[in-house]
Amino acid sequence: MKKLLLAASVAATIGFSGCGDVNIYKLEAHQGAYVLNKGTNESTVSYYNYEREECTNDYYQKKNNGNTIGSGASSMVIRKSSEYAKGVAFVTLPSENAVEMINVDGFTSISSIDDFTSPTDVLQGEEGVIYVCHGGNKVSSYNTSTHEVIKEFTIGTNPQKLISSGKFLYAACAGDGTGAKVFVIDMSNEVKVDTVDFAYNNPIDMVVDIDRKVWVYCDDTEQVLVKLDRQFVTETLEEDTPNERDTTYLTNEPINFSLGARMSDSANPLTISNDGRILYYVYGKLCANSVYIETEDDLNQDVSIVSGDYKDVAFNGIDYDPRTRRITALTSDGKLVVLRNYDDVWNDEEFYEVGENPFMTSFNF
Repeated sequence: MKKLLLAASVAATIGFSGCGDVNIYKLEAHQGAYVLNKGTNESTVSYYNYEREECTNDYYQKKNNGNTIGSGASSMVIRKSSEYAKGVAFVTLPSENAVEMINVDGFTSISSIDDFTSPTDVLQGEEGVIYVCHGGNKVSSYNTSTHEVIKEFTIGTNPQKLISSGKFLYAACAGDGTGAKVFVIDMSNEVKVDTVDFAYNNPIDMVVDIDRKVWVYCDDTEQVLVKLDRQFVTETLEEDTPNERDTTYLTNEPINFSLGARMSDSANPLTISNDGRILYYVYGKLCANSVYIETEDDLNQDVSIVSGDYKDVAFNGIDYDPRTRRITALTSDGKLVVLRNYDDVWNDEEFYEVGENPFMTSFNF
């Protein structure tokens, strides 16, 4: 029954794809997909334009008089703001101790933020604020206009991934080999509100589902999907006294779905459908599951959802484009593969050569 429900959900997701597609024939120069390539000596960015069906490599160098972005890039995020209406990109460069800030209108450098040691991930908060995990055990909020740290939190060892669910920031830490931790920060009040202990190590990717619950991909000796079952709990304090009152707090119970023994090395192996109901993940191949699975028996890790030449490819990174409802899949040998769903099967509609070691895509429309 679970398999039938999954098929129905996937069909429903695809059935509406025509209504929400971006009009690719009216793209402006800043719109499309940006692929971050880690490289060996230098990191690069590739720009994919849907309208022209072409991919431009070394995009940052070409827009910045030959200057390079730096080496060892680990993440990229693009958001719009009142100051940068067409978008601003942030790229973390741990080996450079920098976060590169880029105006997507022209893709020119704004500044190189050097206030952090070994920044590994960045997340856009409210207007003019980013969150950065850095320094081996910290996450900080930072004002991009005044270039000042607003608040610094000490969290777990080796923070490597950030995501937001509503007003809550989730910071995943690889830990010391005895189990990862995820720290939860209330961004509206700038306070830590929960710490989640994992049975597995190395949380390398996270997504948020339709119910605002966070899913984590752990790349341990086993590869595991962990669902953080987010709940708000209300308790009464000081019962039978004049000061009796209720208090509400957040909990996130980890529920483990083991995929099995480690199959492949993927830097960005998890993404989610536009409606937040279907997980797409790499476990030796590209697989899919409903976010409503209840046990490991419901997993479809043995079934590839891709047809053709890329059916059994362990993609280095996958991302779901919410505007075109396509999946951008990145191969370890430097290709961008654009997948589109036809009759519940994902086909490799287009592919392009990109930079060395591509691992994540950011979209801007």
